[in-house]
Amino acid sequence: MDFILETRGLSKRFGGLIAVDNVDIKLGKGELRCIIGPNGCGKTTFFNLITGNLKPSSGHVIFMGTDITGWAVHDISQLGICRKFQVPSIFEGLTVFENMRIPYYARAKPSVFGRTQLSRNVNAEIMEHLRRVNLVDQAGELAKNLAHGQKQWLEIGMVLASRPSLMLLDEPTAGMTVTETKLTAELIKKISEETNISILVIEHDLSFVKEVALKVTVMYKGAVFREGAYDEIQEDREIHDIYLGRRH
Repeated sequence: MDFILETRGLSKRFGGLIAVDNVDIKLGKGELRCIIGPNGCGKTTFFNLITGNLKPSSGHVIFMGTDITGWAVHDISQLGICRKFQVPSIFEGLTVFENMRIPYYARAKPSVFGRTQLSRNVNAEIMEHLRRVNLVDQAGELAKNLAHGQKQWLEIGMVLASRPSLMLLDEPTAGMTVTETKLTAELIKKISEETNISILVIEHDLSFVKEVALKVTVMYKGAVFREGAYDEIQEDREIHDIYLGRRH
């Protein structure tokens, strides 16, 4: 398998606290994988190391064969690693469609007159992205009027519009209803199947994980505790003990 992302011995220390401890992970091109683990186990810090928001204490991040360890956030983003945070970062005073135009302006080059111009096919591309995230009918709505789950979908759509090779999704179903969570699982599976974008998801909702992930990575105390298929992870008694707080 060709790997789009590898971490080798990746670690992060904050004084005497080891937040990420010698993590080795390989993510295949086009793979959809979930990372699970109890709160405080290092999942978000791991994402921060990949995206350059934090510099590792040791180890390496390899993206598409290039060592990007310690690179600036902007440079890593330009390579094609795009991240969605747990809390939606959308512009609520703009329409859904206008929000979707923002990633296009972000990467467009100014014309000789100093104005940023978008290609003629941008509107069609935006509507295609909105189709993927179930928001075509809401294109003209102000983003503030969307339901919570729809706001999460809009931000996923904005990430898609950035043309990523790798999407990092941090708890995309946080605060969602059961119905929204199910629809989000279907949405992310559809994106994976239709685009072949590699997707790495941090998630706590195991019903969501069961729906989307062929492979699951379990983190505990900053380290990789287990990796395997969902059914293997689900039947592992030690993992149940971790979530119930019985393992120390």
